[in-house]
Amino acid sequence: MYKIISSIRVFTAIFAIFVLFSPAHARTFQIADNRFISYTDIGHGRPIILIHAFPTDRRLWEPARNEIEDVFRDSRIFRIISIDLWGFGQSSSANGQAIMMSDYADEVSQLLDHLDIKSAVIGGESMGGYIALAFLEKFPKKVEGLILSDTQSIADSPETKAKREATAVDVIEHGTENLINEFISKALSPDASEKTRMFLKYVLEKQDKMAIASALRGMALRHDTSNILANSSLPILILTGEKDKVISPQQSQNMHALAKNSKLIVIPNAGHLSSLEQPKKWINAVIDMFYVP
Repeated sequence: MYKIISSIRVFTAIFAIFVLFSPAHARTFQIADNRFISYTDIGHGRPIILIHAFPTDRRLWEPARNEIEDVFRDSRIFRIISIDLWGFGQSSSANGQAIMMSDYADEVSQLLDHLDIKSAVIGGESMGGYIALAFLEKFPKKVEGLILSDTQSIADSPETKAKREATAVDVIEHGTENLINEFISKALSPDASEKTRMFLKYVLEKQDKMAIASALRGMALRHDTSNILANSSLPILILTGEKDKVISPQQSQNMHALAKNSKLIVIPNAGHLSSLEQPKKWINAVIDMFYVP
């Protein structure tokens, strides 16, 4: 009887993941170098581009996107466009060589052109935040505002760069299991539900090791973008999980001090992926900052 009950619980948890976090139908388009990029495009309001964290894909944003429909029963608040970065999700594969943050930003720009969107709010979580800042630096006229979630504007230290390279080599040679286990333990707060943990593990296990290595090497090569924040007058929403153990909330406070037109939100009971752990609080902050009735 105990085994039957346990099996039912496992089945129920897995079913909940697929029902509550089932990704919206993906579309693809071909970019300049004949690669294909996968994305979703939901809603009819102000356009917001959401760039996922490392090493996930566009499904990271499903809980936050669903909150708009569940809480407000209205898909006209925002037009939410989420992208699978090069090598991740259903986009074309990577080869393990470094992909610069500016290269990912080029993909986002081409997606905007493909959708005939002149400008949008650009949002990103963790690595997605690095890319959002690179996008602002390279395509300032296409940016109406920024959402910087659980991220930072400073470059990697030499020690962090070396660790990223060692991790990239380990992933290529031995697979992603060690990375996944370590990432889940660090990225999620102790308050994260079992459903959230299972969902994140499911998404991480779907990612290709070469895409992970390419992203790690690209992040190690990024430059400091603090001056981009300091020189911008755009509205910038900065969010951080109160219990983020990957990027200290102090980094969000530092960015807030630099960006003259910024708002800082510290999300309680959340770690490094605050949009995943606390989607209602996360999307409410975005609505308060960027929704225009």
